[in-house]
Amino acid sequence: MQDLRTFVSGSRARTPVRLGLVFGLLLACSSNKDDDGASGDGSGSASAGSSSTTAVVGTSTATGTGAATSSSSSAGGSAGSTATSEATEGSESSAEGGESTSDAATASDSGAAESSGGASSSSGGGSPIPTPTEMVDCAGRIYACGDLLDNDGDGLIDLQDPECTGPCDDDEGSFATGIPGDNVDCRQDCFFDGNSGQSERCEWDLACDPNNPGEELGCAYRPGNEDLQRCQNQAPQECIDFCAPLTPPGCDCFGCCTVDTPNGPIDIFLNGSDECSLDNLDACKTCTSKVGECGNECDPEDCELCFGETELPEGCSETTCDFGNPCHELDDCAEEEYCFLGCCYPRPS
Repeated sequence: MQDLRTFVSGSRARTPVRLGLVFGLLLACSSNKDDDGASGDGSGSASAGSSSTTAVVGTSTATGTGAATSSSSSAGGSAGSTATSEATEGSESSAEGGESTSDAATASDSGAAESSGGASSSSGGGSPIPTPTEMVDCAGRIYACGDLLDNDGDGLIDLQDPECTGPCDDDEGSFATGIPGDNVDCRQDCFFDGNSGQSERCEWDLACDPNNPGEELGCAYRPGNEDLQRCQNQAPQECIDFCAPLTPPGCDCFGCCTVDTPNGPIDIFLNGSDECSLDNLDACKTCTSKVGECGNECDPEDCELCFGETELPEGCSETTCDFGNPCHELDDCAEEEYCFLGCCYPRPS
């Protein structure tokens, strides 16, 4: 009996201690839970910022709350973290989220730059060749490139058509002039004067050209021809003064023109084939340009509209002309001129 009383007495003495320990443990657990909750909220704020940035560029639709719960799950978490993990499946961890957000922001900036570039591109350049409203003659005759008709059905009329070489051109569908007997001689004169006579001392023998543009005209090049005296003659100043103002930018005085292609510029002889066109450059005969000797050089960076082009280079609002004044329509030119490639040219007579 005495032993029992002693046991009970000892147990009663220890009970407050045990209760104190239990109460202390409960308080500690409660404190830890509050700390975890605070940590989750703080992480949520940071993650929400990252998640919001990512959502802007369409990388993730995860919410800030979801990201915060995902963060708390790494510290112990609860059932809520599981739900958030499902909502954010495929997302990176919060530690990698910074990199993901940075990449997304970079992508967003890049996209904005591209969008800005597109707007800039659309605002620059443009066509300085309006739909013609008057016929343009060639020495009193009206040909296809001056008759106010879309003869080749491509939606472009007369000198709007990049295959037109001027009003003395009866074929809108190719670079050839289509005029019987026009510039089909071995010895070319000024190609753009509207006739085939060797006037103003303009003369160039196609047989002198190593690219052999005159082969089908009976003017085949032979090795050594370039050493012949006639092949070494320079165009006299009289020819340059007469023919260069008639010549489109990018062409020499004798019908060799530079045309820009996706594979780079090529020099084509305009009357080399009646099938030579922008859509069929394989049919064109190449030539050696003499534009540095006699012709009209073209510089797109100086806002010149080169032969074969229909729009000015990006950033240009008005054509620069080496000869004549800039024009947007025929009325901008003098009575004895016509508007071609954004510049006024003398009418062939």
